Amino acid sequence: MSGFRMYKILGVVIAIALLVPACGPSEPQEAVISTAVAQTVQAGESLTEVASLEAAVPTSTQTPEIASTEVTVTPASTPTGASVAVAPADPNCVKASLVTESPPDKVILRPGEYFWKTWTLQNTGTCTWTTEYKFVFWSGEIMGGLVSYALPDDVAPNEQKDITIYLQAPATTGTFTGYWRLQTPWESDFGVGQYSEDIYVQVVVSDAKKLKYSATSVTYEHVRNPPIGCTTNVRHTIYATISVDGPAELDYHWMQSDGNNSGTKSYDFTEAGSITVSREWMIGKGDSPNPRWIQIVVTEPKYQEFDKLPILNPCP
Repeated sequence: MSGFRMYKILGVVIAIALLVPACGPSEPQEAVISTAVAQTVQAGESLTEVASLEAAVPTSTQTPEIASTEVTVTPASTPTGASVAVAPADPNCVKASLVTESPPDKVILRPGEYFWKTWTLQNTGTCTWTTEYKFVFWSGEIMGGLVSYALPDDVAPNEQKDITIYLQAPATTGTFTGYWRLQTPWESDFGVGQYSEDIYVQVVVSDAKKLKYSATSVTYEHVRNPPIGCTTNVRHTIYATISVDGPAELDYHWMQSDGNNSGTKSYDFTEAGSITVSREWMIGKGDSPNPRWIQIVVTEPKYQEFDKLPILNPCP
């Protein structure tokens, strides 16, 4: 073989040897590239903000002046803990009054008898009772009720709302009373009336073969017309709410201090409940200033005289 041919063969071998490494990367290099890609994807998903900041870093080899920056960290989600309600500064925020109730107190029940109790309450405060307000058991006999009941609807100032719960009479005989109150979202309790009195239910449990029902209470409301001043005649209207503890045929009449009594009136109760009746008394400007009174007297099913309501005449 000539020297020239040997030289050509040697050149081809050297060229092939140089081309082989450039045909593809080795396995370790592929592993490094794959790992870098995976890390880049992960960083792009979880640290987008950091990547953006890194992209904005200048490529100058000079050391930049770093300005002081206040960093605020915002959590990705708000904690689910319950917020704490704050009591309003208004002292008249939460107030209530009792409008009516059913059945009336001292209703006669059998041992273990179930019954519904309804109180009609009026919001006399300045704050709306939201569904975060509760009707809570306070003391006495719970009568099978729950410890608390959430209000089903909002009750705006001056609005009325029925609160009805399902109860059970105690298994033993006697008179039992359960006391309840309203509770605010900031866990302040309040009752009804000027002195925030408890709202209560009172029952009489009897196992007698034949229950005897009667009137249990009489409450009065006095309306003067005109409210103030001394006109020629002043009209006094008296409203009396008579409650009974069960089915009863009620006979009653009005009795007055001047002897001007009413005739006998009757009402047939089919269950425990109440009725409201009224009577007017006209007093002239020149009439005697002596104190007057009026009252309800029940004659059936048994004789009962209830409290006397004073009627004053400041305009003799």
